Amino acid sequence: MIKKTIVFILPNLDSGGVEIVTLNYLKQLNNDKYNIILIVFDKTNDLLKLVPEDIKLIDLETKSTKKSLFKLINVFKNINPDIVYTGHSRVTVLVQIVKLFTRKFKHLARMQSMPSLEKKYGTYGTVHRILYSMAFKNADIVLAETKDMKDDAIKTFSLQENKVKVMHNPLDKKAINKAISNNESVPFSSKDIIAIASGRLCKDKGYDILIKAISLIIDKYPNFKLYILGRDDGEGSNLKKIISNYNLENNIILEGFQSNPYAYYAASNMFILSSRREGFPNVLIENYYLDIPIVTTKCVPIVSELVKDKINGYTCDVENTTSLSDAITKCIKNIKKVNINNPEYIGSRLEELF
Repeated sequence: MIKKTIVFILPNLDSGGVEIVTLNYLKQLNNDKYNIILIVFDKTNDLLKLVPEDIKLIDLETKSTKKSLFKLINVFKNINPDIVYTGHSRVTVLVQIVKLFTRKFKHLARMQSMPSLEKKYGTYGTVHRILYSMAFKNADIVLAETKDMKDDAIKTFSLQENKVKVMHNPLDKKAINKAISNNESVPFSSKDIIAIASGRLCKDKGYDILIKAISLIIDKYPNFKLYILGRDDGEGSNLKKIISNYNLENNIILEGFQSNPYAYYAASNMFILSSRREGFPNVLIENYYLDIPIVTTKCVPIVSELVKDKINGYTCDVENTTSLSDAITKCIKNIKKVNINNPEYIGSRLEELF
């Protein structure tokens, strides 16, 4: 039997939601059944250990998307892919250009966020919006993380409805269980109320709102401690300034990137998602799987399907300091992780599309 060649493309292996989802989809596939190849423009280290050893990894060493065109054309001519998966909008554009110069293949293009929210928050300008719209229109299948994202994409990018498939993010439960079983030590005291937030230090994550929300509860809960896990993506110095202004240096710790965030999640009393916007937050479903109490903004409709007030956490309004602090207070008072038994989360399987 001739194996189909399935190619996954990532700009790098930095610890991001798109990268984790891509690797989780990749690991679903049987290497005996498919010829699986991962192409990166820059082989960074954050998630390198999560790439299965039996997967062929090609590093273009181009560092950026715009410098990768000619190398990617040459690689495609050599490997002749049957199916190509992309998870970043800019890579979707690149692959559509590459397709003009190579043998035909099926292109599965995953959307990383709600297009209307990207427009609202000025993630990119008009030119990029036009390019992304054209690229997704020409892809064979567009993958939306939720029904709301599908509807939003159809409206914003004028996509054909039958081309857009809803695919909830996959979850690598084996990897999570293995990471927790390592018994990695975390810097927590049993006397403290421990909360975790996780994700790049950027404006989208709403950490500035979260810090201010904690300043409203710290007098009542002086033993409350928040550990923020994530690499600085331009917001670090501002967050440190806000922490200092509210004298919260002993209560809020910027832990930086952690290769094993699951050890932090499992040992915490709650997880907080303070985002202004998300696509389908992986950190949310990871903590949902671990039965950790969750406080989350209503940054994307899917959170209200997973987090139920008074049962496994609390939801609150986006960019609302008081609403967020109230939700944290309610979670401290009313939700204990020993009482949580969430229904099983079942993500999507990419192979169903082949």
